[in-house]
Amino acid sequence: MQATSRYNYYEVLELTANAPQHEVTTAYERARSTYSGDNPAIYTIFSEQEARELLVVIEEAYQVLGNKILRNIYDQRLLSGRSSLNDLTYESILEASKQVFPETKVEKPAAAYQKDESFEKEIAARTDWDGAFLKKVREYKKITTQRMSEITKINSYYVTAIENMDPGNLPVVVFVRGYVVQIAKALGLDEKKVADSYMTHFKNKIGK
Repeated sequence: MQATSRYNYYEVLELTANAPQHEVTTAYERARSTYSGDNPAIYTIFSEQEARELLVVIEEAYQVLGNKILRNIYDQRLLSGRSSLNDLTYESILEASKQVFPETKVEKPAAAYQKDESFEKEIAARTDWDGAFLKKVREYKKITTQRMSEITKINSYYVTAIENMDPGNLPVVVFVRGYVVQIAKALGLDEKKVADSYMTHFKNKIGK
């Protein structure tokens, strides 16, 4: 992939610059399916490493174009014709969004559930975190997968895959960790402790 195409996220997802927002998700799912390791035909075109790198680019494209704020910043830079390649990277766009919209902490879910002191102590003492226990905490706190999606801005499809620890329906590892961190925050948990433990289980499952 050429450097110019690497950061033209519309080309990555095979979209036009004026594509409506709902088409972004459709294009992303199509691209991810096409270039997934589950598609053996991909290795006749790319090496395994190249396919992984391409999936990372596809994820970046979706993270930017699937978010209206990030897409607006990206469009302004891309269409101006004056931006460098560095100005079009995912990290640069994300940093710019923080300057325009200062980052706010994800609010903890309202206490609309009946507290179980015994389970609260179990949560506080827990050091071993996997998808099943994350699901147990979410359900205990009366948060549906759809509500979790709204709080974290993570597709509910991924929320379910995180809980099922289903690598076939999740993006590359670096994004999985980010999703787990956001879910842990939304549940009022220690996100580093949860993510570290979860990723140990997840990497063992995928053999890394």
